Amino acid sequence: MIPTVTKNYQNVVISTGNIINNELGQRKSNEELYDGLKITLHSDPNAERVVVEIDKLHGRVLCATQELNNKLTENGRNEISIGAKIFLNRQSTECVQEAVDALLNILNVTHVDNVVLAYHPNVVNATQATTTQVKSPCSEGNASTTPSEGWSQRNGEKGIAELKVLYKQLEQYAQQQKIKQLGIADLDAKALQELHSQAEVPPSIAQVNLAACCVVPADLQEFCKEHELVLNTHSDPELLLPEEQFDGLAPGYTIDWSLRYQVHVRCRGVLTAKGYIVGASKPSQANN
Repeated sequence: MIPTVTKNYQNVVISTGNIINNELGQRKSNEELYDGLKITLHSDPNAERVVVEIDKLHGRVLCATQELNNKLTENGRNEISIGAKIFLNRQSTECVQEAVDALLNILNVTHVDNVVLAYHPNVVNATQATTTQVKSPCSEGNASTTPSEGWSQRNGEKGIAELKVLYKQLEQYAQQQKIKQLGIADLDAKALQELHSQAEVPPSIAQVNLAACCVVPADLQEFCKEHELVLNTHSDPELLLPEEQFDGLAPGYTIDWSLRYQVHVRCRGVLTAKGYIVGASKPSQANN
């Protein structure tokens, strides 16, 4: 299906729809994304169980959008909570804007409850993370460097400066009440403090990756407690989908950004919808 769009478009947006219906929603995030994209891009167009729509006007491939919208409207908007996480590996405010706009448009909502930004310009791949985990297990009582603890060291002043620019783009949506709460992922206490002190809309959520160890750094815990940030843990890789994997699904395209959204029914805490949206582009002709 993707060739129908790629034939004419430099940029495409791909939505997996509600992956809970495809029994993909209880796996590792990179596995969920890959299999969700595979179903969306390579399913038999005549298969009744998979409804894929190609929006040629906007260059979008959308899986089961009507079913997703039906699921979102089963309850009143004030009865559900919509949260999202944007995964970005290069500095681009355009990518942040494209991601949030696509989220609001595809979910057909005027606002979401929270958006967390994960920015890793110097990504630690899955192999490196696995190696770190083997060398420093928590069972040995060693609270050694995790991906979160190393963010400032790996990305430096340039990285934090880029992050501030990206975060400012999200702040604009918060100021317009299109995002109710902002969050940030994988920062150490130093980087989080610098971002927080200069933000017009300070983050109220901090996520830390405990893939390499089970202990949240004490200084990070203290900062979040002092500034009333909700501190959550996660196990998402810094790079959700390697380029070679995505190239096998959409040849000639590279991922610019990706996001995951989750929809919960507030009173019961039940996860009712979950999916991924990806923005991708072809290299410009000038670079070919």
